[in-house]
Amino acid sequence: MKLTFPLLRLPENVIIKVLKNLWLSQLYLFKFSLVSSETKNLVTSLGLKASDVDIIISRSIRVAVYVGKNLKNHLTLDFYKDSNDQNAVADISLSVDAPFDYEGTRIQTSILFNFSNWLNHIQSLFCLNPPLNVFFYQGCERFEVQSLKDAIRNVNFLSLFNQINVLSREVLKHFNTPSRLFLWMNPFEEACQIQQVFLQNFETIAFRNFFSLDDMLLANSVRVDLCHPISQKQFNQFVKHWIRGSNPRLQYMHLPIDKTDFASGVVYLKGIRCMEMSEDAKKEIREKHKLPVNVDMIQIRRNDGTPAVIESKDLDDRIHIRLIVLH
Repeated sequence: MKLTFPLLRLPENVIIKVLKNLWLSQLYLFKFSLVSSETKNLVTSLGLKASDVDIIISRSIRVAVYVGKNLKNHLTLDFYKDSNDQNAVADISLSVDAPFDYEGTRIQTSILFNFSNWLNHIQSLFCLNPPLNVFFYQGCERFEVQSLKDAIRNVNFLSLFNQINVLSREVLKHFNTPSRLFLWMNPFEEACQIQQVFLQNFETIAFRNFFSLDDMLLANSVRVDLCHPISQKQFNQFVKHWIRGSNPRLQYMHLPIDKTDFASGVVYLKGIRCMEMSEDAKKEIREKHKLPVNVDMIQIRRNDGTPAVIESKDLDDRIHIRLIVLH
């Protein structure tokens, strides 16, 4: 005879104590939360907190929920993955099942919610207050951008890896208030149109495509990560503009200079007043910004007195430069 334990007949405070002491994984707590409104409220009462929720949109949608410091172990839910026609437009307003897994264990349910309700369930269950992180990849054109925006609402981190310019522009139009933005390509017809993105006051902007000195000078973000190599002259001009007062919000910039540009000598600091630093001061900055111990740096100063350091590191075919503003 199989014995069962009448868990749901116990008082609510006792049930919560039992669930806490069972050390159930996210997988089984999530499954338990789908049984009824009562079980959802019980799991919510445990106070689970997601550090991040990533939404990866390609030909299907994957939602990854991270709880705790171990980022390798996370709960994932898949939507529209088993569609017969992966090129057909997907209607996310329709109710669908979402198989989910954790640490290699996969569970298929028969619960049907639309995508918005699935997200609401996740956010209420894991006490997620910060906005979500959203990644667009090739194949995301299956999904209507306005519907995604209505379901996801505001985002913390927006990343565009796809190379469909029209769709990328549509995404930037609707998801227009992220604090961090990553762009793989310039989605605009005219190269200079990227400036309307650089002008926005993100916390972080990362851009992998070609950019000009004007683009750099218009960057209104706290942190700027640029991946396309530039010339020494271009960097030199930027620093001189910064010393005179450009980019007032900038606290950190990373960019590479092509090594071939050093064939005639090092000129990226030409005409810039540089100050030597003590080894203790360098060590403090390396530790604070988690820089390698073998990088060197010099100090510069803005006309208003604001100090900064320029750090360089030789890697492969590029010299990686960091401009770090000090407080």
